[in-house]
Amino acid sequence: MSKRNAFLIHLAISILVFSVLLMLIIYVWYPAPYFDMSYRIGWIKLIAFVDVVIGPGLTLLVYKADKPSLRFDMSVVVILQVTALTWGVWNAWSVHPRLNVYFDSQVYCLDSAELNVSGFEQTLVSSPMPAKLMTILPYPESPEQKLDYLSKASGGRSMVYFLGQKYQLADQEMTSQLDQDQSGFVAVATANEHNKQQWNRFLSESGEINPDWRYYRFNCIEDQRTIVFNRSSNKIEAVLDIALPVSWEFQ
Repeated sequence: MSKRNAFLIHLAISILVFSVLLMLIIYVWYPAPYFDMSYRIGWIKLIAFVDVVIGPGLTLLVYKADKPSLRFDMSVVVILQVTALTWGVWNAWSVHPRLNVYFDSQVYCLDSAELNVSGFEQTLVSSPMPAKLMTILPYPESPEQKLDYLSKASGGRSMVYFLGQKYQLADQEMTSQLDQDQSGFVAVATANEHNKQQWNRFLSESGEINPDWRYYRFNCIEDQRTIVFNRSSNKIEAVLDIALPVSWEFQ
């Protein structure tokens, strides 16, 4: 077999493997709106580079039909590619969101490790993760309960991540009662050119402003964006690259 044919075969296999992994990432681990986030795109680029570029590239570099050590060299190439690919896929999987938690005008997404720490019953979590609000952490009703919430914070993380036993599964009746005054969001969405572009693009796709939309800060891995949530349908309409002011945080 010529070097060119060996390279093309390896490339075709690598593209096939990457295509399967890409479908898994997009439709199972990171369904919309999570796939659009830059942190996830970075993992996809890394997996593509390892699988489609490095593997076939090494074959092109070391392959020579009459080389005595060809079998050993190709085994090393495959082992290196599979090891690097496994590392990339594991990292993409380990931080994929599994649960949305609403609390005080913010929505947090928890990955597998955070879900374990939270104490929430994992059998209640579905996969792939739907574009709906899955759980709500009730707001503390007394100063004592608020202090109890705040005492659960650890390692610089919000107490929300440690209160899984208090989460309540959110149904449409529950989300329809989310009625905070968020009339100031349009001012935030038009405060600068970047925000205007995000907001106007969303409106052009969705039409006029829906009175059932609520705008919540989205805390998901490294993202600080805004969720547009439809409280009557219990659905996340979009995630906008707009940072909300601190007044949206737990006070």
